[in-house]
Amino acid sequence: MASSSSDMGDKLFALTCSVCLQIYREPVGLPCGHSFCRVCIEKCWENREEDCDCPICREVFPQKPKLKKNVTVAYMVDNIGNVKKGIRCTEHGKPFQLYCKDDESLMCLMCMSGEHQNHRVVAVEIAHAELKDVLAAKYPHVSQSMESVASQLQQVQKEKEQTENSSRDAEDSLEEKGKLVCQLVNESVHLMKHEINKKKMEKLSLLGKQREKLEQQMEDLCQGKSTMDTAFQKLEAVSFLQDSKDVLKRLETMSDFKSLKRTPLPVLDFSKEENNLDGLITLNKNFLEKIQKGPVEHPVKVELDRNNMRRLYGRSPSLDPNSAHRRIKISRDLRTASPTGTENQYRKHPDRFDVCPQVVSRDCFSSGRHYWEVDVGSSRWCGIGICLNSMGRKGGKSLLGENPESWCLEKRNNEFSALHNKQRTSLSVPGDPERFGFFLDCEAGDLTCFGDSRVLHVFRGNFMVPVKPAIRVYCGSVHFVHLVKSTFITN
Repeated sequence: MASSSSDMGDKLFALTCSVCLQIYREPVGLPCGHSFCRVCIEKCWENREEDCDCPICREVFPQKPKLKKNVTVAYMVDNIGNVKKGIRCTEHGKPFQLYCKDDESLMCLMCMSGEHQNHRVVAVEIAHAELKDVLAAKYPHVSQSMESVASQLQQVQKEKEQTENSSRDAEDSLEEKGKLVCQLVNESVHLMKHEINKKKMEKLSLLGKQREKLEQQMEDLCQGKSTMDTAFQKLEAVSFLQDSKDVLKRLETMSDFKSLKRTPLPVLDFSKEENNLDGLITLNKNFLEKIQKGPVEHPVKVELDRNNMRRLYGRSPSLDPNSAHRRIKISRDLRTASPTGTENQYRKHPDRFDVCPQVVSRDCFSSGRHYWEVDVGSSRWCGIGICLNSMGRKGGKSLLGENPESWCLEKRNNEFSALHNKQRTSLSVPGDPERFGFFLDCEAGDLTCFGDSRVLHVFRGNFMVPVKPAIRVYCGSVHFVHLVKSTFITN
């Protein structure tokens, strides 16, 4: 009997509208598969024509779907209604009028004298009302849980789309960078071959000159030998002696035959070019090995000497005259900045520094790796670094290193320091470097500062927003070094 009651309860629950908690009345189905009473779902969507959602799974429909009668559910509702009229106790054949709370089963009046004695028994109507109250109390929690799960499902879908988009963007970026690497390698090989050919042509030119000299000497020798042969053919002593003076004079006018010894030219040495190419091969092998070891938390960093950095990432920034303070003069090639005692007649521009003696470059970086050098040998007091393109240009707050939007390596006589956001770090620098080098790795968030070939300091920050090389100079002049592609050759 309990089993029969439980089965019936399951059927009634399956045919219950989740909005009104009653048996479906004119059940209609949604595209997501869930069904509701027509009146209930229309009430939920009252005054809404767009972005209608399912009360159960929260699937959003851009336009209100047409409600169609769920024929299968309607048929089951009709049948369950007919079955309910004929539900009776299988043991006594009497209609169910009571409910046993202890056994959670339906009973007829005659069941009271049996196994349900001393059990908690109530009328069916009371049990029905109590169970509805229990379900009604749990309904908000279930609804909230459904909303939470639906929200998480949406978040998962959003993250899935973001992952696909970021992966596609990364692959496209890698493809472009792969092409750039191949281009750089091809250019490096081309330049190496050009250098080899240059050395070859220089040596061939020298060999050609030596050949011409030797051929001239050979011609003179042939003429001298011919003159001597003619003299030897004169058998008479008097005739021979008469012509001997002319022969000797002619021989004296010829080349100095004692200097005929030729000094061989040195054998051409192409080991530097081969070593440079070996360096590229080793660089790529090390990079590949690090990738094959598995994912890393940060981008793979490769130890590079200055020649490799110049060759692979060398940049030659040019200064932006529109940003230069009026007491800074910019050279015609836009690479040198020098302080002046008088103000230059620059036109007004929103990018121009009005207080700080500074200038920024035209070049702007936000991705990839970049290396440039600044000649500071003639300046006793200057600051070199980078700043966000968005950094202000007006007032004292725009001083390099004195705000969170700039990073600066400062030289003041023989003292050196690193500045960022008003924080100064004194640096121990041997000697007096004539060049500052800067290696910017945007993805890794590193700006490595060199004094000649020595690492002086490493700044860390978010460099995937546009940044520009910048110069502050109080005396002397500073100069962006022109790093041409051919600087891959070791000096």
